Amino acid sequence: MSQPMQARPITRAFICGVLASGFVCASMLALAADEAVDESYFDYPYEEVYDYYIIEAWRGLDEPVPAYTPEMVARHTELVAELPWVSPSPSATEGLVLGYTPGWPQDADWPNDPEIPAQPIYGYQITDPDTDGPKVKMVLASGSHATEFTGNWVLEGLVNFVAGSEPEAVFLRENVIFYVYPDVNPEGRYQAVHRIDLEAAPDPNAGTNMRKRGNPELYAAGEQDHNRVWPTTGQFTTIDTITAAMEQDTGGHADYLWDMHGPQEPANWRSPSDEARVNAYAEALLEREPDVLRCGPPGDFKVNVASGPPGKLSLWAKSEEGLQVSYPYVYEPGGWTRERLLESGRNLALALYDVLTAETDE
Repeated sequence: MSQPMQARPITRAFICGVLASGFVCASMLALAADEAVDESYFDYPYEEVYDYYIIEAWRGLDEPVPAYTPEMVARHTELVAELPWVSPSPSATEGLVLGYTPGWPQDADWPNDPEIPAQPIYGYQITDPDTDGPKVKMVLASGSHATEFTGNWVLEGLVNFVAGSEPEAVFLRENVIFYVYPDVNPEGRYQAVHRIDLEAAPDPNAGTNMRKRGNPELYAAGEQDHNRVWPTTGQFTTIDTITAAMEQDTGGHADYLWDMHGPQEPANWRSPSDEARVNAYAEALLEREPDVLRCGPPGDFKVNVASGPPGKLSLWAKSEEGLQVSYPYVYEPGGWTRERLLESGRNLALALYDVLTAETDE
């Protein structure tokens, strides 16, 4: 089992953000603009491995990937929020909160499910605030499927890199705005990792109730999959909050989107856009991650997002009713170690660096 990382000293922001109120407070301690940010800056105590949720793709690992809990979303958000190039997205409060989920009382029909308090929905942006002119817009989202923790580790690796001090990260912040939505299904994630009786819980991979991919709000409406209802309006509080925020934050258009999901063998990425599978960024991805397969033509692995069930985040994001994203992507990383997942997030950002620097050299 993985051992917790050495805890970073607890700051005033962490105390008021996580322990007291459950979200990041406005009185965050900002770092000096010229302070170096290395990998150790992002260290925080993560949770134990929840064996019941170690799906097949992880079982061959000597150290299975830890769960990614709501507390970890809050801790990581608090850490990056202290950096001078991280700010609330336009629709968020100073505490980087877009809004709250409705919360749910304990259900007598499911005695092993916990009560779910209202959960904060986070949103923030990473960019150099002193750089003027048009910038590329990349949306980053994870957590739609409640137990697909690997997507959050990939997103964390990407965020840690673009928020760091390496020259490539500095260049990206000067030329890109990263809009980050680290958990787009907070109630699903809460009930997935706050388990009262693990032995009594049904198989989380069975998809027969809200445990795997939904949340109580979806389950009450007869929906099982959080990634099938993104075009809806007025039906689900969390979906409405996040889609409205994404539209406001990006101004209704983004260039790239990554929707992070869970482990698959082999690891793969896909897009509902034909051009997105063969553009310069796609080629850069194949160079940076040669072991990760591209789905659909010109390859022959799996179907594309556009060929699957409707209602997915990437399909909504691509549509005129959504964000009109030019290049939307869905990522299914492999059953990797935590370190490999963090590295993969870094590579997704470096592929964008490759594209942008190639354009400036032309």
